[in-house]
Amino acid sequence: MTFLRLVPAALLTAALLGACGRPAAPKPLPAAEVAPFITGQLSGASSTSLALIVGTRTLASTTVDAQGKFSLTLPTSDEVTSVKTSLSAVLLADLGCKGSLSLSDPSAQGYGFATLKAGNQKDYADAVVIKDEYTFNRSLKGRAYLYADKPTTLNGPLDCKAATGFPTTLQVNVNLSTGWNVLALSINGTYSFPSTISVSGSVNNGALAPGSVWSSLDALKSQIAF
Repeated sequence: MTFLRLVPAALLTAALLGACGRPAAPKPLPAAEVAPFITGQLSGASSTSLALIVGTRTLASTTVDAQGKFSLTLPTSDEVTSVKTSLSAVLLADLGCKGSLSLSDPSAQGYGFATLKAGNQKDYADAVVIKDEYTFNRSLKGRAYLYADKPTTLNGPLDCKAATGFPTTLQVNVNLSTGWNVLALSINGTYSFPSTISVSGSVNNGALAPGSVWSSLDALKSQIAF
């Protein structure tokens, strides 16, 4: 005799009716892709060095070949320990963004970056600017990298005026795994006659783009300017 045959029919009926009347739970966000290393190609720079620098410390470094290509192994959990802090404070901090984000696990900490410093002392970001020459609208699509010491979600608004030069709010909605997470960065600027400019965007779960082009922040700011 199986277990189900031991359960009274009335209890089974009640359970089934209860399940039918209960709304389905929302599906959780898929986690961002976890990356142990990143590869790319610098735009306008070659045969140089590239590093992830925190203050005066170099957490990771690599060489850039004659074609501008590089492969960078990201710091291990032990190497990140000394620079870990609130995930709310480090997301896009190197772009000047700031905000008070909500975490499903408030004890989670980590470190993040959107830029790497080359031997020419310029900062490079994994991003590209797309221009609409007819409407003058601009969009920036790129990636940021965030280390988390435990799984958590991260949600809320980031003030990124310092990055764009215009009032800019990025809505963050990510699901982080333990380790280095790849995040998708999207910023959109619209121009309305005669002189109204509005900028907004989002940070969501992302995926690696091996060999993607990294441009200097100076070049990106020049391209996105109205």
